[in-house]
Amino acid sequence: MMAVCSSALSQNWEQSLNGRNVWSLAKDATNNIYAGGLTGSNSRIWKSTDGGGSWDTIYTGTGQTMWDFAFDQSGNIYVANFSTGLLRSTDNGSTFSTIPVSAFNNKNPQGVECGESGHVFVTTSTGFFRSTNSGGTFTETALTGLNCLPVIVDRDSSNIVYVGVTSAGGTGIGFYRSTDNGATFSNNLNPGKNGYNLAQSQSGTVYMITTTSPYNFDKSTDKGLTWTTLGNTSSGQRGLAIGYDSDIYTSGNGGVFKSSNGGSGFSNFNLTITTTPILYVEYDATARLFAGASGSANGGVWVLAIQLTELSNASVNLPDKILLEQNYPNPFNPATVIKFKLPARTHCDLKIYDARGRLISSPVSNSLEAGEYEYEFRSDDLPSGIYFYELSTEAFSQARKMIILK
Repeated sequence: MMAVCSSALSQNWEQSLNGRNVWSLAKDATNNIYAGGLTGSNSRIWKSTDGGGSWDTIYTGTGQTMWDFAFDQSGNIYVANFSTGLLRSTDNGSTFSTIPVSAFNNKNPQGVECGESGHVFVTTSTGFFRSTNSGGTFTETALTGLNCLPVIVDRDSSNIVYVGVTSAGGTGIGFYRSTDNGATFSNNLNPGKNGYNLAQSQSGTVYMITTTSPYNFDKSTDKGLTWTTLGNTSSGQRGLAIGYDSDIYTSGNGGVFKSSNGGSGFSNFNLTITTTPILYVEYDATARLFAGASGSANGGVWVLAIQLTELSNASVNLPDKILLEQNYPNPFNPATVIKFKLPARTHCDLKIYDARGRLISSPVSNSLEAGEYEYEFRSDDLPSGIYFYELSTEAFSQARKMIILK
């Protein structure tokens, strides 16, 4: 039996790539980790196949910063190189070719993201470019004159593209979205704050961090049309990652910060050195948090292991269908066990709701191997009443009722 337990966090960061200046981090479809360096002798791309334990240099540049990574549906790698242009590898990083900066009207690439059907999007210091043929050619389509930085593609609708704009002078700063694969963009939908980074949760919520005081942390639940300020971060933040359950991580001045309440408040997550990128990666039983830093002493990639699941007594006889069992005991106080079975590896979500349908907790939201699982749910801070727990996958959804009786 595999037992799924609450996220247990080991707050011991380990340093790797010691002394390197790291400006960007990314993962591919098989969870290989990539780090991009910052100028000079650190103008490199490093790759780790063991979760950040060891690194290989797979590309050495000539002094330019590696700003961002992207991976298309064929596994090709794209790297925004600020001065040189866009690097592209079609052989898993063994070799890279260069799409020169002249392909971007001599504007400096800063962000890159891949959509579907050969779409590649590149943000530059003064405009937005797109390719419809996997990087064969690029056209400047919109946001000309604006310092475009982060770019992401909506997880549910690949035709929707989000871009953040930042500028020391304040020109056009904010958030823009396209609904036609980057051909045109909306007006500024979150003006007045540097759109330094964007991230989207599995539920579709889009988050934005800013380096503009008072450092608002904003979210949109309608694909960027309207925005709500949840709270403020303590200082200018540059990295943003969505983690397990409702955990959100930022990185920047003052180190790495974590929110466990959906972004309403952040506290330092036991790393106080200045960092730039942050990356969250889930494996089968654990997750790892990666943060990039610069400097001879603190530079490199800092790695924190996060235990998500505890495996024991793996089932020999795999179930032939998905099954969500009734919790036991029921009624309960203060704890009950929820069991479910999976016949094959799949992404699944386990969510807890109150009687009014309000989400209480999302204890499981990741890909799990076939097997039998159990989760211990505790009601310490909840009043007596009727609650519901729901298990959902791409092809299955079922809810059951449970009762807290104090």
